Amino acid sequence: MEKKVKSIIFYLIAFINFIFSYAAIFFGLMIIFEGEEVSLVTAVYWVIQTMTTVGYGDIEFTADIIRVFSIIVQLTGILFFFGMLFPLIVAPAIERRLEEHFSEMPRAASPKLKEHILICGYNPIVATLIDELQSEKHPFIVVDPEKKHIEYLVENKIPCVWGDPTEHKVLINARIGAASKLIANMDDETNATIVLLAASFSKLEIIAIVEDIKNSKYLAYAGADRVISPKQIYGMQIGMRATGPLVNEVLESVEFFKNLRSLELPIFPGSILIGKSLGESERLYKTGAHVVGIWNKGELTLGPSVDEIIRESSVLLCIGTMEELSRLRELTTRRGMQR
Repeated sequence: MEKKVKSIIFYLIAFINFIFSYAAIFFGLMIIFEGEEVSLVTAVYWVIQTMTTVGYGDIEFTADIIRVFSIIVQLTGILFFFGMLFPLIVAPAIERRLEEHFSEMPRAASPKLKEHILICGYNPIVATLIDELQSEKHPFIVVDPEKKHIEYLVENKIPCVWGDPTEHKVLINARIGAASKLIANMDDETNATIVLLAASFSKLEIIAIVEDIKNSKYLAYAGADRVISPKQIYGMQIGMRATGPLVNEVLESVEFFKNLRSLELPIFPGSILIGKSLGESERLYKTGAHVVGIWNKGELTLGPSVDEIIRESSVLLCIGTMEELSRLRELTTRRGMQR
């Protein structure tokens, strides 16, 4: 979204710059080759009607060089309107309307849903939480703007709503008024907007998951009751590596994380996972545990992509229940080869 806004601003600045530049050139050409002085307003008026190919014909000239200049202005207009404006603004708007009309994506929660946890944004941390909520049969719903995420959730029969959680209507459709908790799990800037919006619902407990610990206070100011930093939790675990063996760290920041643990699992020689990407390791995801970080060559990558390769020297940073982590541990050892 931010990238699109920047593109539109760049387009508008370039468009305005071309208008006034061409107006100045037209002003000079009319004086030199037609002996006629036009006003700045008239020059801008001529440029706009030429760029838009309207061409009322109320401004006349006979010099060929001005006609050549008119062709250049027209071609620039065609480039701007059909080469930039249409794909940047018009086409996405049409595509969005068509998707809204024909798509079967869920846009509203069941009217019976209440006392649920409203999760804004889907990622591996939330995936583990969802597993836990499902096992405890606690009502919840996920709101996410990414179509591919919603398609995955729908395919796996996970309750969800497709839409931007920074929009009031989308949160209403997710029955925020009947929810007991809201988890803001997008980027920090988006989370701040979600928290501000959700704060208007007085009985709702708001939990924000922060990427940069420095932004914690701003999310608290915005109205978050609790701010959680996964990186800080992982950092504590990393620090413990210097003083002892790989350990389990109970995630105690939120009460419904009480059964989840964070565990580092080294990849042993002979593991079935060696040489495969996270995406290719289908067996990895059937364990129920989720990889939220991976150590490779002494460097930790949090939120690794599905293309991240698992090596013999890798260490997986995972979260899940003890049963889920035990199943994953088997895949990281020689025993995983024998199953």
